[in-house]
Amino acid sequence: MRAESGTVVWRSGRELGAAVREARDQMGLTQAQLARRARVGLKFLYELESGKDTLRADKVLDVLAVLALDLVVTPAGPAAVRRERPNATTRAAMHEARQVRAQYGAGVSEDLPITDYIGMACTTAGVSLRKALAPDELVHALLHGKVTPGKQAHFVVLLEEAPPALLQGLIAQVGAWGKPGQVARNVRKIAGALGVRLKESEWLKSA
Repeated sequence: MRAESGTVVWRSGRELGAAVREARDQMGLTQAQLARRARVGLKFLYELESGKDTLRADKVLDVLAVLALDLVVTPAGPAAVRRERPNATTRAAMHEARQVRAQYGAGVSEDLPITDYIGMACTTAGVSLRKALAPDELVHALLHGKVTPGKQAHFVVLLEEAPPALLQGLIAQVGAWGKPGQVARNVRKIAGALGVRLKESEWLKSA
């Protein structure tokens, strides 16, 4: 919970993660940029912003130092009940994905996987971020090799955290609207622009 003075009362990893994400957004940093400045792994930063409770304290302090935040220990005050609002990201992403598929659906092969990889990818990309990645933004980026301004962090999370099967399905699904190999090349292009190292996996070689 956040006190009136702006101090964050850390009762779980969620409070700390939210404070880190808010400070990062205010500084205009992507997750990749903050991770490099703090000299921590991108996965660690993703877990920190996602609210994971079991993280190395020294790395947490390194991230806070870059964001000009202090970790202060004080005597506990009256307990406060914190109610979390339900997250509708998943339903919103899936709904928008169906609209995008209808928009681009002309000429799509009937062999296109029925799994909604676009919606799943949007959910994965926005799981730890305040704003969701819209399906049309994802499709446009993969078809043109350019990330939507302000959504760089979403693509970092997607490329770093999504299972290979999801990325393979996403490339196949969006690839039905482009030239052979176009989407896979654009994935490599986007990863290079964001400083994300893609593991040499069979799913990317065969895409």
